Amino acid sequence: MTKRILISLSVIAAVAAIAVGGTIAYFSDTETSGGNLFKAGTIDISINDDDGDGNFVWEEGATMEDMKPCYTDYINLVIHNDGSDPNPVNVWKTLENISETTGAESEPECTEQGGYWDSASKACDWDGYNPGYPEIDDNKVSSIINYDLSVVVYNATGDKIWWQTIYTDDDEVTVSEIANQGIYLGMIPAGGKMEVTQSYHMQDPNTSTNWAQGDEMAFDIKIEAIQLRGTAWLDNKTGAPDWEVIDGTDGINGVLTYIVKNPTFAFSFTGTAPQNDHNYVLAAGFTPNGAGYDVDTQLGTGHSSATGVITITGDLNTGSMKDVKVWLVPEENWDNGMDWSGPPSWPDCAANFLWETGLIWYEDTDEI
Repeated sequence: MTKRILISLSVIAAVAAIAVGGTIAYFSDTETSGGNLFKAGTIDISINDDDGDGNFVWEEGATMEDMKPCYTDYINLVIHNDGSDPNPVNVWKTLENISETTGAESEPECTEQGGYWDSASKACDWDGYNPGYPEIDDNKVSSIINYDLSVVVYNATGDKIWWQTIYTDDDEVTVSEIANQGIYLGMIPAGGKMEVTQSYHMQDPNTSTNWAQGDEMAFDIKIEAIQLRGTAWLDNKTGAPDWEVIDGTDGINGVLTYIVKNPTFAFSFTGTAPQNDHNYVLAAGFTPNGAGYDVDTQLGTGHSSATGVITITGDLNTGSMKDVKVWLVPEENWDNGMDWSGPPSWPDCAANFLWETGLIWYEDTDEI
């Protein structure tokens, strides 16, 4: 029998074996992974008054009554990240739907604005001295109310882990200037909370003159919590103890993007550093009192251009970093960890840093 015939017979035998089925067995093994589950977490916040005395109910709002020049009133609140299966969230706050009305009329308010005060009816004829002109009352009290804002963040066990000041009265930022603008407050860890202090200060009598008497301003406060998307914002700050964010219009800031859940910490940072033509280190850690991630870790290095522009990228094994700060640090303030001796030494060196405006949260999936 030729070789070709032998091959043909082998093929016929194999086909026959398949047709019979079950008469020929092969060694095999099968393993099955059961119980797999894709489970989505929750984003669910709750809000209450700052001291738990029940005087402030979020749904009903708060009233600042009988305000006068130089008076200050507060609407403080606590934001809890307490869903059934909470995730860390970034939080924004917006003052919106501002409505300004005449409210109570008074003779000083009327006459200062050129109106005619009718003593009998106790009412103002706003165009009394200018017949035919539209009745006008300047109710723009939002332009003479300075707005202060600061936050403190606690983790799930009640440790104070982070704080910053966003506006102070000295900044002279008015309600009208920040109306309808989402203000980033920072990150709240899963199970944690954020204390928000906000004050409304009516300016001194040089600006808060009689035209504002009796006027009313109604507004909504919107708090929005959004899942972490792997973005952190760095800015220049004043340093301890307030850590006030310096006016962002100076252009000195940066953005860090990273993959929230990944085997490695893959990131990209770009921004404008406080110092031009200078070596910098992008670093993570620096959690107060040893709470959370307390290891100083160099993420990458870079050199700022003649105009301060700097870019740093990396992909490295750091292990999980949860509720962690990220700084852009001058080279002279880094030696396998923070070196506060500089030069310049602390606190003068603070002006040469970029500081986090919210914590980051990265989970190393190899550790799960």
